[in-house]
Amino acid sequence: MGPPASTMEGVLLSALGRSWPLHQTFPPMKLSDLDNHVLHLQVNAIEKSTMKGYATGAHDYISFCMSHHLSIEPTPETLAHYIANTSQFIASGPKYLSGVRHFLSDLYPDFDTNRAHPLVTTTIRWSKKICADPVHHKLPLCPAHLQTFLLIAHGSGSYDDLLFTTILSCLFYVCHSSGKLVQKNSKDLFDWRKIIKHSSLTFSQGQAQYHLPYHKGDPFYHGTDILFSQQEVADPVTLLHEYVDRHDSVHNACLALFLWEDGSHPTCSWFDAHFFAVLSREFGGHSPCAGGTTFYASLGLSEDVIQAIGCYSSQAWKIYIMDNPTVHAEQQLAAIRLCLWCH
Repeated sequence: MGPPASTMEGVLLSALGRSWPLHQTFPPMKLSDLDNHVLHLQVNAIEKSTMKGYATGAHDYISFCMSHHLSIEPTPETLAHYIANTSQFIASGPKYLSGVRHFLSDLYPDFDTNRAHPLVTTTIRWSKKICADPVHHKLPLCPAHLQTFLLIAHGSGSYDDLLFTTILSCLFYVCHSSGKLVQKNSKDLFDWRKIIKHSSLTFSQGQAQYHLPYHKGDPFYHGTDILFSQQEVADPVTLLHEYVDRHDSVHNACLALFLWEDGSHPTCSWFDAHFFAVLSREFGGHSPCAGGTTFYASLGLSEDVIQAIGCYSSQAWKIYIMDNPTVHAEQQLAAIRLCLWCH
């Protein structure tokens, strides 16, 4: 048998040049309190909306196993059967495996090995060919659309119309989708940590800036300072000035920057109601993002600069933006204009 724990600890401390008792920087906690804190950190490590998606995937997998009288153990055969079954009805079956992994990997440590088995990967590959889920591009906004919404807001004098136009202008000029600034419809998915704070908004030298809290492109949860420069159409700096004056006259020093006149947080359904009152369903929540990208591409900005403006962490954004024919056309036109200017 090895030495008692106290002896072993003494040996280690001696090797480290330390002696007992140690000077502790932080006071000790009860193990029960530590367990509760660990649970809290685990629960909040994943966003509520992501957890909801994971739960959907795990529920679908377990329901499949029960209806087919199979063990929930994720063997290569069971995973392949699950993908083969779901691919007949939906294209998101392979994505559901992320949820299955989240809930079952602790019970079945071989999940990743089984998921990478040729039987599973081949089934997934062919399921995607049989039940393809193509990307449906939404048309990009253009400055003329922003001008239309601006005219509506100024014509109506409505607080909420001004709020909508301000949000739309901000989304467009920093290449963001609507989900960055408006909340999901379900109150269960509300996350105060994602709310832009009024105190973060500043104006200086003809520019405006606010702090965007953590998002998918921010793995360290530091957030991003979003800077707006003046624009010719639906200028976001001017709109933020106008909106915050109205905001402060109604809500005083309320913590949240973007609020309805009644004090509620803007939601996706509210955004859609204003958006589709003017535009067709050929447009969507990613249209401001695609529009801003098209706008900057027409100015000749490189893809790296556009990616930085939009706070993207990977090249995945090209799937639904940079492959848009409009964007490619604008980039080529910008390149042609540059060549003509140089000659």
